[in-house]
Amino acid sequence: MEVKNSVQAIMNRRSIRKYKSEQLTEEQLGIVLDAFNWAPTARNAQEVRAIVLQDAEMLKAFAADFEAFTTATGGKQFKNFYFDAPTLILLCGDKEFPYTGIDSGIAAENMAVAADSIGLGTVILGCIRNYMADPASALWREKFGIKDDEMFTIGLAVGTPDCEIPKGAARKEGKIVFIK
Repeated sequence: MEVKNSVQAIMNRRSIRKYKSEQLTEEQLGIVLDAFNWAPTARNAQEVRAIVLQDAEMLKAFAADFEAFTTATGGKQFKNFYFDAPTLILLCGDKEFPYTGIDSGIAAENMAVAADSIGLGTVILGCIRNYMADPASALWREKFGIKDDEMFTIGLAVGTPDCEIPKGAARKEGKIVFIK
């Protein structure tokens, strides 16, 4: 397996919205989950957990319930929020710890960069956050093993891209301020 260096992976990673149906290999999934495990956390709390969902029927049912929720609540409509990726990784963690959301974002980026470095595609998913915080998702929280003292933070769809990798948008000017 060819591996890009980390800077190449950071610069080249794009959100992929079309995937092949083939599941990740054990080696590929191991690399992505190692990147999750080694992500830095505030106070070295390591409070973020990853739930790896690879059951295609469960993914479809989860997406259908999410779509029904967004329709009922007047939110943005999502027919297939995970874009048929064969693997969906859901991150959750201690809802009382003040840095759970930040630590989850760091872990998601670590996984996305690691996935890109080995030729996989990802899309980082925040769209299901409100659903996962709503009582309407109680069945899914139970199925996923998300505890009452935990909150869902972010998801990551992962798979082999089945599309041309999009070009990156031009970077905006003025985002960096120097104080010397």
